Amino acid sequence: MDFKICVSITESNIDKVKKILKQFNFCELRLDLIKPEISQIEELLAVNRNVIVTCRENQEIDRVSYLKEAIKFQPEYIDIEFETEESVKKELINLCERFGVKRIHSYHNFNETPDYVFLKNIAEKEFERFSPSLIKIATYVKKESDNITLLSLLSLDIPLIVLGMGDYGKKTRLFAPLFGSKITFACVNNKPSAPGQIDYYKMKEFYNILENYSL
Repeated sequence: MDFKICVSITESNIDKVKKILKQFNFCELRLDLIKPEISQIEELLAVNRNVIVTCRENQEIDRVSYLKEAIKFQPEYIDIEFETEESVKKELINLCERFGVKRIHSYHNFNETPDYVFLKNIAEKEFERFSPSLIKIATYVKKESDNITLLSLLSLDIPLIVLGMGDYGKKTRLFAPLFGSKITFACVNNKPSAPGQIDYYKMKEFYNILENYSL
């Protein structure tokens, strides 16, 4: 199957973070939730660089400084949010190019799933303007038709990650990769980083059953 399962790490204990980094091949470092000392970022990336470094807005930390520091130690990906101020976004892009770090540009809506035309337009605009490796669209799913909206985006000629948040969005987390979504996110130790995130082992079991099933 041509996609990756990424384990999202939210632990605040640095030793536990390192343990998970050693245990799983591909992880997301949620720096806004881990809240390491900025000097510890190098230490974490020395354990495993096959990671997505993400830092959402958090009043307790300097998000941009965290991302800049992480880029210097060459993780696989940096997550840059669509709404990041343009001058900051360009600065992060230049740093990523300098250090050979791939970019995921992400849009999140924690309240609803906007209509297909809106999501299509913002995804295409962001991709055309900034040429990231991947575009990520994550929205809160309130009804089954929202899942269809998200899955329909996978027909676009753009490298995409689509995710549904909330209980109704779990189907999208499982099935979007089967239709071309490049990465899906899972949790461990019952510590999801987003509503509706599925346990890694349950997700892995689901895909193993599909892979081993034959008509």
